[in-house]
Amino acid sequence: MGAAGVGADTRATMRRRPARRPKNARPAPAPEPRELEICAACGADYVNPVEWSAVEDHSWWMLLRCAECEVMREVVVPNAEAQRFDEALDSRADPIARALHKIDVERMKAWVESVTVALQRDLIDPADFAR
Repeated sequence: MGAAGVGADTRATMRRRPARRPKNARPAPAPEPRELEICAACGADYVNPVEWSAVEDHSWWMLLRCAECEVMREVVVPNAEAQRFDEALDSRADPIARALHKIDVERMKAWVESVTVALQRDLIDPADFAR
């Protein structure tokens, strides 16, 4: 995302995809806080961006999709709202990333434990690691 006023974190998280922005997309009124995350159809808070593109230097066009009911909608929001939405998406991803890290650490500990036991019992030797 290359719009002025949108931070580097936003650019990293919301990787730009080729946009197929329809010509009839029109700016929506300023959204209420958390409106973008909430599905207009089912009310679930599982809405994520599918496509997006900058609209001049002050706003973003986004195609949003609800993961619960699969309803899609288009919005045009100011840079500040796009930044807030990006931060909200990041905060929702953080618990998932922490859980994944915890699972990875537990898996690695189990692997180290099993290799240690195998070494202690002389079940493996350096030749097992040769290519």
